[in-house]
Amino acid sequence: MRALAIAAIIASLAVPAFAQDPNKEAQSKAEEQKRKEADEIEKAYKDAVKRSSREQPVKKADPWGNMR
Repeated sequence: MRALAIAAIIASLAVPAFAQDPNKEAQSKAEEQKRKEADEIEKAYKDAVKRSSREQPVKKADPWGNMR
């Protein structure tokens, strides 16, 4: 009888663990989606920085440059 009670207690403790398993899968998918979005944003940012750094800076006009 004691063994049956112990087995029932162990089984009842294991049930909540099985119930949480699908949540972990959904959470991992959500985290993966967020990571992909962050990677896309980072790539777009790096591309924008590369485009802006390729352009040569505009020289400032010095109207008195020839007089010196």
